[in-house]
Amino acid sequence: MPTPHPSRHVRVSRRAHGLALGCAALLALGAAAAPGAAAQPAAPAPPSAAVADYYADAEGKSGAALKDALHDIVKDQTSISYSAVWDALGDTDEDPADPTHVIELYTGASVAKSRSGGNAGDWNREHVWAKSHGDFGTATGPGTDLHHLRPEDVAVNAARGNKDFDDGGAPVSGAPGNYTDGDSFEPRDAVKGDVARMILYMAVRYEGEDGCPDLEPNDKVSNGSAPALGRLSVLKEWSEQDPPDSFEEHRNDVIYTSYQHNRNPFVDHPEWVGSIW
Repeated sequence: MPTPHPSRHVRVSRRAHGLALGCAALLALGAAAAPGAAAQPAAPAPPSAAVADYYADAEGKSGAALKDALHDIVKDQTSISYSAVWDALGDTDEDPADPTHVIELYTGASVAKSRSGGNAGDWNREHVWAKSHGDFGTATGPGTDLHHLRPEDVAVNAARGNKDFDDGGAPVSGAPGNYTDGDSFEPRDAVKGDVARMILYMAVRYEGEDGCPDLEPNDKVSNGSAPALGRLSVLKEWSEQDPPDSFEEHRNDVIYTSYQHNRNPFVDHPEWVGSIW
């Protein structure tokens, strides 16, 4: 994988940086927006220049109280349409060695941004929290949340499908270091923590309010269409084994500054994973 962006360990200012929209409101906004158009709020200050109080309401808390506090912080979010996700991923997952390419999540390959689509060799939009787990599809809200959407090779995306995450299985063709079996998928070591923190972000962000599903991790696989995804014990191990790197931190900054104006708290504070779960 190419050398990632320089690391930026930051805590950013919580401010009036967009609308706190529930799923019902997000759906209405997405329907009203022009195809491919993203909401255009005033952008917040860059993370490096912001005051370190974004998580002020969560400091000193643990367990359920911390989860509730983080939900109240990160739900202050601006949405984009599903068609706008294509261009957004070109920014969030840009190859730091080549600004015309993106880095695929599971393969780690650098692929031209122009290769987005549905043909062999193209990259498409992988929902790390599989959209059938809660039946939210591509609806504006959880279906378009950039914190869990990543570029991925079409065939490898299909191999993952809607499987839960766990260790083990047979090697995935075209994606060295990834494994899968009938009910689970194991990503390569370099992004195991990224996957875990994306899943746990979704569990904090979507709590069953305003028409959104209540997404929760559990410690099993084969969750089907339930708004649940596992295996939690393995995800916790992955988060510890693979802490946030500069690529993941930069991605969090771009989503906050340029698109949704909210953050994945487990990228900024990976220690909160063990505090909540």
